[in-house]
Amino acid sequence: MPSGIFRALTDKEYQLLSDTVPLIAILISGADGHIDLKEKEWSQKIVKIRSYAFDYDLKPIYQELEKNYAARFESFVSELPSDPDARCTKISQMLSELNKILPKINIRNASQLYNTYLSFAEEIARASGGFLRMLSISSEESMWIGLPMIDPIFYDDLEEEE
Repeated sequence: MPSGIFRALTDKEYQLLSDTVPLIAILISGADGHIDLKEKEWSQKIVKIRSYAFDYDLKPIYQELEKNYAARFESFVSELPSDPDARCTKISQMLSELNKILPKINIRNASQLYNTYLSFAEEIARASGGFLRMLSISSEESMWIGLPMIDPIFYDDLEEEE
């Protein structure tokens, strides 16, 4: 049962918020046709770090996700199409459901969550290749890195202070 900032969501909606993280990792790492072990391991590290050193409001979702991240990742890899284009299309369709869910959350928190998804996608894209992780984003990854299937959510903390 979702609690805190997520209490307005159903269990299924909350699960998709959590599943978005491994789905993004698979989308980005598999966009070039090969899910790189470095990208998988790096995604798991990011989740672990965010589970204890992250914005307080969002920390619970990462704490819960960290418990079964590897299993969810592997489960999605085995369930999703093996063809990269078909897999990316399927994940894109799944993630587009967030456009119905995120508006149910306080806009500040929805914006924070959206931004964490974007930063996660970029971290995964930079996880392998290149020199010192520079110039490491492939053209296939760059097509998905901005998560075009999710409507942007903008929130300025300064607006709240006025």
